[in-house]
Amino acid sequence: MIRTQLQLDDASYNALREMAHKQRKSMSAVAREIFHAHLAVKKPVKLSTFTFIGSGASVGRHDISVRHDEALEEDFR
Repeated sequence: MIRTQLQLDDASYNALREMAHKQRKSMSAVAREIFHAHLAVKKPVKLSTFTFIGSGASVGRHDISVRHDEALEEDFR
């Protein structure tokens, strides 16, 4: 994500701030949603989309997150 700075007039700032407060989100999150909607930008994929995460078992191995490539390679031999 790229950090940037915007200058807003008072009315826009207050509207954004109020919307963020009502939605219990940060002003940045609400601004990103507005940009996505109005610029036809694809939203990033949410982690919850990947329903298969956590579906497997490491069977006693504690290094899977570090050695995932090697572990997958072993399974396909």
